[in-house]
Amino acid sequence: MSDFLISRWCFSTAKPVSKPNLAESFEQGNWYHCQREQAGLREWLAVNQVPSAIIDSLLANDTRPRFETYSEDCFLVILRGINLNQGSEPDDMLSLRILWFNNTLITTRKVPSRAVSQLLSDLENGSGPRSLDSVLTSLMNSVNRLIADFLSNIEESIGELEQDESMSIKEINQTHLRLLKLRRYIKPQRYVFEDLINAQLPMLTSQSLQIKNGLDSILRINESIEFYIDQINFHLGSVNQKQNEIMNRNTYLFSIIAGIFLPASFFTGLLGVNIGGIPGVDEPMAFTLFCLSLLLIAVVEIIILKKFKFI
Repeated sequence: MSDFLISRWCFSTAKPVSKPNLAESFEQGNWYHCQREQAGLREWLAVNQVPSAIIDSLLANDTRPRFETYSEDCFLVILRGINLNQGSEPDDMLSLRILWFNNTLITTRKVPSRAVSQLLSDLENGSGPRSLDSVLTSLMNSVNRLIADFLSNIEESIGELEQDESMSIKEINQTHLRLLKLRRYIKPQRYVFEDLINAQLPMLTSQSLQIKNGLDSILRINESIEFYIDQINFHLGSVNQKQNEIMNRNTYLFSIIAGIFLPASFFTGLLGVNIGGIPGVDEPMAFTLFCLSLLLIAVVEIIILKKFKFI
């Protein structure tokens, strides 16, 4: 039955203690980190009288960031974070679900989260949070920190756009697409922090400053994403404008050349008609005079084009 349990920590004592065994019933002051898709988790939650609607939200395959409160001692937080697992793209956002139920904390995952892994490592080293409410805020702020670190790398890439002309359009478009995907999932995350602050939950009174800091962080993250998207749009617009200018200039140049040679094409075509009466057939200087006439016509055309500022 306990195959779904990844880690369990007890915060009822002065120092957090890891408990590998799973109890049939929830123990207050404990944090249970579970694998969402493992068999037995739904039944275990139901046995502990977690409402089915909450279980569905906790175990759903696809959810957006949100905060829901069900009672004075029961609420659900769903966050999206950067996927830093090997073989995955960071913008393949992972979901972290956090349920507070009667002074018990339950988190579920589908794929490993760096935020949770770092927190578990800190607990094992004795430097982690000391209370259940601080576990919650530590997780939320760790998710924000990893997103901010990822954006720092994107900021460096965007900063090189003006200096590094060798950066391909494909790479720029990939970065643009990543930012758009991030915005889709991260933008609603601000409302999670805002709703959590407005709920004024008694069990999180001591963590109000941490939650406000988390809100400030997610606001800065959203502003950074919007700024980076605007920078890329401006750069792509500049590149597109340069390409259009080059294309228009080349088209105009070819039009001028075609215009200059249009009279020459007309006369050579006319004199090339294979019928009798073509002038100059018996004159040895006719071809030379004809070429000089074409050259004179071209010179006159160029003078006229320059006079009217076409070239």
